[in-house]
Formats: sequence, C-alpha cells, structure tokens
Amino acid sequence: MIKRPRGTSDIYGRRMEILSYVTEVFHEVLEKANYHEIVTPTFEAKELFVRSVGETSDVVSKEMYDFQDKKGRDLVLRPEGTAGVVRALIENKLYVLNNLPLKLFYQESMYRYERPQAGRQRQFNQLGIETFGADDVKQDLEIIVVAMDILKALQLDTRANIHINYLVNGEERVKYTEALRTYLKSFNDLCSDCQIRIEKNPLRALDCKIDGAKFTDAPVMSDYLKPEDQTRFDDLVELLKQMGYQTTIDANLVRGLDYYTGCVFEIKYDSQINKDQLTLIGGGRYNNLVQELGGPSTPAAGFGLGIERLLDILENEEINLPINGDLDIYVIVLTFNDQVMKAINNLRQEANLKVDFNLMNNTMKSGFKEAEKYRAKEVMILGEKELQTNKAKLKNQTSGEEVEVDLNDWLSIAKIVGENK
Repeated sequence: MIKRPRGTSDIYGRRMEILSYVTEVFHEVLEKANYHEIVTPTFEAKELFVRSVGETSDVVSKEMYDFQDKKGRDLVLRPEGTAGVVRALIENKLYVLNNLPLKLFYQESMYRYERPQAGRQRQFNQLGIETFGADDVKQDLEIIVVAMDILKALQLDTRANIHINYLVNGEERVKYTEALRTYLKSFNDLCSDCQIRIEKNPLRALDCKIDGAKFTDAPVMSDYLKPEDQTRFDDLVELLKQMGYQTTIDANLVRGLDYYTGCVFEIKYDSQINKDQLTLIGGGRYNNLVQELGGPSTPAAGFGLGIERLLDILENEEINLPINGDLDIYVIVLTFNDQVMKAINNLRQEANLKVDFNLMNNTMKSGFKEAEKYRAKEVMILGEKELQTNKAKLKNQTSGEEVEVDLNDWLSIAKIVGENK
C-alpha cells in the first residue's frame, strides 16, 4: 500500500467541516476590514527566500524543499507566505501610490522539512495578511486587532494572550547586536547552531528552540530603542490594553525570520488540554523588505496563522462551533427514473436544501440506516405511487411526525424543513 509522505495529512470528515467553517470566518473577518485575497505560486526562486527570510534562519539553512528544474534553475516550495507576496507586489508594480495602502490576505499551503509533531507538519496550511504603505501605530494596532477578531469569531479570544516586543533598528541595532554577542559568548554550552549565530546573527539565538530559555538576563532591546520608537511601542501596548486585550511585553521575542523590524508579536493560546501556551499567530512589521528585494521603500506589516494547530485546538478542546454538516432530506428511492432525479435536483436547486438519496441500496431498512448515518433531519420516500400523485411524505427524524407535501411546491417543502431544524 502506498502511504502519504511523512509530515503530511489527509483532511476529511469532521476536520474538513471545521476547516471549511474556519475558511468562511477568515474571509468574513478580513473582507470586513477591506483585505483582498492574493494567490502566489507554490514554488519560487530559491534566492527570494535566502534574501528575505535570512541565510542563517532555520527555514533557509535546514527546512526548505529546494530543487533544480530541467534548466538548472534553483527553486523551492514556498516555506512561508510573505516573501512571495512582496515579490508579487514588486513584479506587478502594486506599490504605486494609488494602490496604497494595499491590504492583502492569502490562505495557501507551505512546505518545510522539519520534525513532524502535533500542529506542525511538513506540508501545512497558513493564513496570512500583508499590508503595505502605512507606517504608524494605527496600522500596527489594526493587524493585531484583526488577528484577535479571527480568534473571537472562533471563540478562542478569551484564552489568548498577545506577546509583543519592539526590535531595535539602524545604529541602535548594531550596538544591541554587539552587546548581545558579548553576552552569548559568556556561555560555554551553547548548541552548534547558536555558536554559528553568535557571529552571523546573534538575534537568532534568542529564538533558539534548544538554548532560548537560558537567556533570561540577556541585554534588553528597550534599553537601545530610540526615544520615538519607545514612544510608539508604549502607545501601541497602551492601546491594546485599553481595548481589553491581555498583553505581555516579551523582551526576548524576535520571531524566526530576518526581515522583521520594529513591532513584532505572537498571540498565544492557553490550552485547556495540555496546560501549555500554544502560539497561534505571529507577525509584525518589515519596513525594509520591499526595498531589499528590489522595490521602492515601502512600509509593510502582517501576520501568519498556522491552520493545522488551530484545527487541533478546535477539535480537541471541543469548541462548540455553529457547523451544520447534517442533511436536510434523505430520499429513499424505490423506483428510479428521470422524474426522480428531477425531483431530487429540484429539492437541491429550487428549495436550496441539502439532499442525498440511496445510491447503493434499494430497501426501506437500509435507506433509514443511511439517513441516520448522514444525520438527516427529514426522510422522504419516492416510489411509483408518489411519482403518479406528485405527492410524498416527509418524516421528521426527531419527532417522528409525517407531513404530506406537493413535490412541485418547493417553497413549502423548504419552509417545513426550516421550521423543523
């Protein structure tokens, strides 16, 4: 038997119903905030991610699925969404002033070769938003509020905590990096990755999965911020708290990608199942990335949300989502002809009902078992008599009540089913 590759998953049944509902929520929340969907290629030039995500990041150095095409071009399956959106912005000249501010979102598959675990797969689905043009606290606040609106719509907001930091920039970043490098060199037991990061990119060490917890007294970025940056950060934190969000300043939060500048954040969820904090959403500002990839200087910010982890929480913690995967009517067909198919199709198209019928078994007993399996609200039997009289009975599966209906009166049938829901 051929099995799916390690680190991938098949989504079906109840989990697929939850994913479909989550997708509807995403679109509803983001469209209300005037975000517009964008789709980018599944594979891109390798250089795009080396230049944007950072050569020393785990994503580029360890996790990318890279390959050469038949003409020897170096390509990768996209490991994250932001770089591809920025490439599309530059290539299609979406940065022109008339387009700004530009607010985009995507929901696409990403690929990283990492150790599969709960909520983390080698092929995973991600929702992301990217906004271009505005560089002030209003935009920083909006993207976090939009993220929280998504969690609120999924009934996860009350256990969510915003962890936030402000990354130093410019000359102050150089000074902070040197102070951090000196601090890291005081350790003689760091992992091999952190020993490399000390020289190439010390900030990456703060995000290390092995040694990150050791750095409790590392130099604090806020001590190196420009006064205007500190004021902006203080204003953002105060606004979040005034809006009622649980907010924690996390001095060691840097995110795992090199393109971030200024405000960065992660929204963590206090799980009731494993009593741990799970990161659901992460993002921040990346004002230099568009220019670094060949476009004009364009302020930008965004976030990403891992859908697999979100689905795990919604399933395992039994969040009561308003999902209705039940059938409205299950039709037990005793005599099949074109009239039957027309009647069933009219129930679907004219009455706008979810309807299925017995495709494999033709007995009443097996038909009622199928109706129960599909959680049908009503059962209708169609045989020669019903086709001749153009009338049939609807049997409510909860009350057992039967009602005779005219097969041509689709509005009445829809009304009866709606009243019995």
